[in-house]
Amino acid sequence: MAKIGELFIQKGLITEQQLQVALNESKRTGEIIGKVLVKLNYIRQDQLLEVLASQLGLTFYPSLKDVAVPYDVIKAVPARFVWYYKFMPIKIIGKVLTVAVSDPLAVWLMEDLKLHLGYDVERVLATEDEILAAIRKHYGIGAETIEEILTQNSAVAETQKQKEKEKEQIEDVEKSAQDASVIKLVNQILSEAVSSRATDIHIEPYRDQVRVRYRIDGILYDMRVPEQIKYLHAAVVSRIKILSNLNVVEKRLPQDGRAIIKVQDKQIDLRISIIPSIYGENAVIRILPVHLLFNLDELGFYPEDLKSLEQLMQRPHGIIFLTGPTGSGKTTTLYACLSKLNKEGVKIITIEDPVEYELPGIMQLQVRPEVGLTFANALRSVLP
Repeated sequence: MAKIGELFIQKGLITEQQLQVALNESKRTGEIIGKVLVKLNYIRQDQLLEVLASQLGLTFYPSLKDVAVPYDVIKAVPARFVWYYKFMPIKIIGKVLTVAVSDPLAVWLMEDLKLHLGYDVERVLATEDEILAAIRKHYGIGAETIEEILTQNSAVAETQKQKEKEKEQIEDVEKSAQDASVIKLVNQILSEAVSSRATDIHIEPYRDQVRVRYRIDGILYDMRVPEQIKYLHAAVVSRIKILSNLNVVEKRLPQDGRAIIKVQDKQIDLRISIIPSIYGENAVIRILPVHLLFNLDELGFYPEDLKSLEQLMQRPHGIIFLTGPTGSGKTTTLYACLSKLNKEGVKIITIEDPVEYELPGIMQLQVRPEVGLTFANALRSVLP
């Protein structure tokens, strides 16, 4: 059997010199040569796995997107195993379970799966990114967390169905909202939304299910979540209320709040709206980056349209009317215009509802009708 480094050279993926550098690094760190080559950016992970598959006589899947996984396979392999070991079950034939893995040398994984699940295991190879995407697609967001919560407290589902006194229900929900697993579940929903470039998260309760939808590029998309999330809906909404300092006890009236959190090393501003419905509270979370560089040149305008907009912005007076559906970029465009006009020697005052981004050097007024600060009153105060 040819050595892995020689195979990469034969395929023209690396040079002799690069191989020597990688061998020296491998001796120094103790890492296997394939991982060192990826770490040094000489090859990609998919190229490594493709060569390893041919060397080990395994099948390599460049993509798992079009692989049809039967529902029986998903039911047979618990989400907690899938997420813990980072593998994707593909099919079950008799007593043989086929799984996609990203590390063909992790033989202990095969033994663990056989011990816990009772199947003989066959491997195919796929990149870790493909495997994680397939897990989210087939198991849903936070599947292992929901499974963990329901396993730890098998009475949760039954408790949700029982008609108890309102005070007792509130106490239970407040307690469960602070549970570490519920916090983790909400964090996973937020993190997945940020990764998907979503501008809104909608958590919608119905008679027999809870839908989680993300607004991406102005369109709402259903996110796959385990159906058991319906048992945790009240706890999830309560956790969202706690994040935004809303009244956890109040379930009859709409509430609005905001929170600043950190997701994937990014500061994110959340605008939260809670609305009571006949099957529970509907939660909408607007996701706004706290620090965003507004640049008209990067918003996708045609050159001629950008030139026209910039000419209009230079006029001494007038109105620019901007309209469009939710998520179309109205606010981003307006703030980009303000950023361009925000120069030394210029005074800019805005009247907003709500103030979605904070712009240094600009006086921003938040409309508050409840205390009489309406658009009209604010405008009369601003204009001499």
